[in-house]
Amino acid sequence: MRVFILKPDAIGDFILATGCIRLMARELSEKNLIIAVRADVAPLAKAQFPDAEVIPLHLREKRRLLNLATVNVFNCLPAWLRLLTFRVDSAVCLRSMRAYLHTITFYLPRAKRRIACENLLLTNPRMRRPAVENFVRSAFKPTLIPYPAAGRLPTDVEANRLIAEEILQRKVSDEEILPTLTPPREVLAKNHWLLCPFSSTKSKDYPAEAWAKALKLLNHERAEAPLHLAAGSNQADRLQDFARTVQSAGITNIHLAPPIPLPDFLQSIAEARLVLTVDTAAAHMACALDTPAVIVSAGQHPGVYAPYSKNGRQKWLLPPPGLSKNEWRQHFTSEYIADSVHSVLSIERKIYQ
Repeated sequence: MRVFILKPDAIGDFILATGCIRLMARELSEKNLIIAVRADVAPLAKAQFPDAEVIPLHLREKRRLLNLATVNVFNCLPAWLRLLTFRVDSAVCLRSMRAYLHTITFYLPRAKRRIACENLLLTNPRMRRPAVENFVRSAFKPTLIPYPAAGRLPTDVEANRLIAEEILQRKVSDEEILPTLTPPREVLAKNHWLLCPFSSTKSKDYPAEAWAKALKLLNHERAEAPLHLAAGSNQADRLQDFARTVQSAGITNIHLAPPIPLPDFLQSIAEARLVLTVDTAAAHMACALDTPAVIVSAGQHPGVYAPYSKNGRQKWLLPPPGLSKNEWRQHFTSEYIADSVHSVLSIERKIYQ
């Protein structure tokens, strides 16, 4: 069965879908998969699914000079022309908030069957969106599955489960649908701590001073393990400032990791003894690689993308409901972070005893 999979999201969202994609690759043959992802995600997708055909979508998120939609249509034209040539048995969309460009991309390959969850953007739709959705429903007759309510796993993972069950025509377990990544190389050592302090939006970041205080409390636990600090190439200056704050608190043996290709960053997370981070792609990488991690989350979109863990080695710190926009930072004290690290590492020690 030849299958087209559309997942035009950021890195962390793609990682959430790797369990579903890997399941289809295993049961339908990876060589039969065509996976369309954002261009910045394409190297990771190709590294994880080397036998699949990966189509990069050059989608820009922010407007510069021209209208964003116009630029994205122009950028996507080569991929769209290529998709028009494909004939597949099934087309699957793993994005439940589909803008017009996503809808166009989903319906371009000729498919005997199309499967997706209902478009969540229809909850509060613009005037034209229901008309567009009604047109494609009438013209292509897709199988649209109701988006799931909160369950055992984040709702986006549950949505992937429902789609996988529909295409495979069987029940899918938690273990099968949870994100799974394979490091590019053999993991030879797990001797460093890795701190990734920045998300794509500053509203999700935890203060450098609070991280420093937590690390001070963890000096005995970390012992001689190096502390690696990592961030994106566009966050290099911020990372330098962060490192100075941590160093001024008396934290030693710090290494600033240079920006590296996505598969190599994945290897760094696989080789970490512990990952400390916020709600960002590094958090999902740690979970998918089963690397011990403490993830300090601002609690945005609660229950949609987190929390999850296969065995408790990754601890998501989610603020209680009802806090104002910035109160979550005060809720998670440095002592709270340190206690969470002790808890995760105690689970790690029990597993390997």
